[in-house]
Amino acid sequence: MDTQKYFLDIEKRTKEVYNIAEEARKKGLDPADHVEIPLAMSMAEKVVGLISTIYPQMIGSGITERILELERQYGKLDMIVVFKIAEEVAKQKFCKFSSLLEAIEAGARVGFAYTTLGVVSSPIEGFTELKIGQTRTGKEYLKAYFSGPIRSAGTTASCMVLVLIDYLRELFGYEKYDPTELEVKRYVSENIDYHERATNLQYLPTEEEIIFLAQNLPIQICGEPTEKIEVSNYKNLPRVETNYIRGGMCLIFSEGLAQKAAKGYRFLNYLKRNGINATGFDFLQDYVKLHEKRNIGKSSSSAPVYITDLVAGRPIFGHPSCSGAFRFRYGRGRTSGFSAASLSPATMAITDDFIAIGTQLKIERPTKGCTITSCDIIDGPIVKLFSGSVRKINSKEEAKKIYKDVEEIIYLGDILFPFSDLANRNYNLIKPGYVEEWWNLQLKQKSDEKINCFDVSLEQAIELSKKYNIPLHPKYILYWTQINREQFSVFISWLVNSVVRAGKIIFPYNKTEQEKFALGKRALELLGIEQEVTIENVVLTKENSKVLMINLGLNIENLEKEDFSLKEIINPAKFDSEKTILEIINEFSEFEIKDKAGEFIGTRMGRPEKAKLRKLVGSPNVLFPVGTEGGRLRSVQAACEVGKVKSTFPLNYCEKCKKETIYTICEDCGSKTKKLFYFPEFNETSFNPIKNAGEIRGNPYSEQELDINHYLQRASEKIGIYKNEMPILIKGVRGTSSKNHVMENLAKGVLRAMFDLQVNKDGTIRMDATELPLTHFKPKEILTSIGKLRELGYDKDIYGNLLENEEQILELMPHDILISDCLESPDEKGERIWRHWLKNLQ
Repeated sequence: MDTQKYFLDIEKRTKEVYNIAEEARKKGLDPADHVEIPLAMSMAEKVVGLISTIYPQMIGSGITERILELERQYGKLDMIVVFKIAEEVAKQKFCKFSSLLEAIEAGARVGFAYTTLGVVSSPIEGFTELKIGQTRTGKEYLKAYFSGPIRSAGTTASCMVLVLIDYLRELFGYEKYDPTELEVKRYVSENIDYHERATNLQYLPTEEEIIFLAQNLPIQICGEPTEKIEVSNYKNLPRVETNYIRGGMCLIFSEGLAQKAAKGYRFLNYLKRNGINATGFDFLQDYVKLHEKRNIGKSSSSAPVYITDLVAGRPIFGHPSCSGAFRFRYGRGRTSGFSAASLSPATMAITDDFIAIGTQLKIERPTKGCTITSCDIIDGPIVKLFSGSVRKINSKEEAKKIYKDVEEIIYLGDILFPFSDLANRNYNLIKPGYVEEWWNLQLKQKSDEKINCFDVSLEQAIELSKKYNIPLHPKYILYWTQINREQFSVFISWLVNSVVRAGKIIFPYNKTEQEKFALGKRALELLGIEQEVTIENVVLTKENSKVLMINLGLNIENLEKEDFSLKEIINPAKFDSEKTILEIINEFSEFEIKDKAGEFIGTRMGRPEKAKLRKLVGSPNVLFPVGTEGGRLRSVQAACEVGKVKSTFPLNYCEKCKKETIYTICEDCGSKTKKLFYFPEFNETSFNPIKNAGEIRGNPYSEQELDINHYLQRASEKIGIYKNEMPILIKGVRGTSSKNHVMENLAKGVLRAMFDLQVNKDGTIRMDATELPLTHFKPKEILTSIGKLRELGYDKDIYGNLLENEEQILELMPHDILISDCLESPDEKGERIWRHWLKNLQ
């Protein structure tokens, strides 16, 4: 595939879609007359595109070019770029703002958006605003307000945005925040209340830690009230606007500042070394020491967060650092990246597809969580079957084939993590197992041979180890560090009692030996070597017999002998040592045997339900308020029967028709309407949004009694359908909650209801994934069938009844779905097709 051509094709098609969307928006039937999501080809464009939704003057102001220039100078995603561009925006070098405070706020948003890669809403919705506060001596300081969406920024970015705002505070000469004793205690009370009464924080600082941080804050961390719960204490403080719990404040204080203080301090020192003079958070050095004291003497058995936060129904794939969990492996695949680790497809399949591409895992280390992708060249699982045999699974197909026979997953396989994830999280390096990439680097140090390190035969591995004095290839070493001394001792005794036939090691395993050598059998399983259990024996293949002999330092030429006992070549006494098992093995093996296991990390499934479609309550077809008149189903038709809808609607005026309307385009004449503003103090409307010399500002909406039949009639005329073709149920919403109470054109709801489409929380359209695409159904035929079907009494258990009335129903059916085949042979597939069709009918 020509990669450049592929991406150019994607760009071309995307622009075509944008052109269509722009044409549709120009018709004026939507709240905005242009597509609000700008196309961005670089990080800089994404950042400016996101923040320009608040400050339109940023578009084309040169910020994008300046970010690219700073990236060339300091490197992409460097923290210096964040602070430099924030400073220059705040100094209004690119565009002007209404005030210095707005300029500082805009600079902080741009820098914040850059740290969050310009892909989340935190810089515009999580960080809500900056305000000026008064110190106890009457000087000005900054108050930063945060709300719930700040969580999407991540904890590191949440910490650094505070440092960034403080840097701008210092740059423009504002005073430091001077918290009172009661304000400090309010931080303590509110963070604890939020954790215990609202929702669990990822990290809750101790009371001592909260007090220390609150006493030293250079800016006041504020927020909007997000809970209907008041704080338990320290209410009615002059400089705290609300008594309700502020979720955004708690999130950024505890999960951002407190949890990421060490990393924040590291970034702060880096910035200072590169000329960024930020001093307001120097106290983090002392906080880090305080935080470290918290962990001194902590029991090593303390459960990690991913276990303590376990919710019923979330499978655990590995207990903390326990053998058999995911083996940690450094590397990056084509599909992995930041917080995106990789597993073998065989591992996914052997977990009964609980893990799939995109699954979120909560993990023990090095991060709190990751998203899963696939990589088919890393190690898959090693499993034990009900027969006692052990298999290495290398493919998804193989895993699915033997899944029903698996008794135990001995090793889950590798989890591939980029080194950058550890560096970014300021985490100590985790010891990896010995893997092919490591072996290949050692080979490259001593040879120029070009070898595929993932495809090395045993003979080739022996030859290369001898020739270049490098460790044995990892494919042919065993998990010696995972068995204990007692298991090893019994295993050696069992091996001594085994025989060799046709080049295969055969262990005795009748009823007596099963009891006698149970620990030896377990050791053989934990070594991860494939084995076949027959009626009275455990048999290794020829290659695996060689592998075991090589690991133990035994001459593999003995395997060529005809039927002999291993008693002849093994002296058990030489393996009896106080050294570790791996040291004993290396003492006798001809080749260096590395630790194949390394460290294992525990994991559990995260929140799979969060990956589902974010459906709006009631699955509406249109964001059009129908009030209480819409009934339980929020039905437009039900509201039409009442005749009027009482709700909050926008105010517009058509000068051509001389009447008020709720749309920006008149539904009668198609002319663009003029915005009206309502002043509840005077109960009057005006085209001017401000009255009384700027003291009173009008609302672009009012509560109205709307003639819903008029608007539905105009909608049906607009799209050209007759009354008898109208969907039987068009679902609206009870009311709108947006700032200006803007709603969608009712014609959209009619069209969506015809094709069974609903609106998601993010404004996208939901279409159920089913066996038959919706295009297989002819809306007119279905709509004319509905009344007749209901008259026949097929509202309940329709499938069974339809079979009894085959001729009648076939006349009403859309023939292009071949429903007659299902009637002739009503199997499971036929029933699913029936159910799908009937679902669309209802």
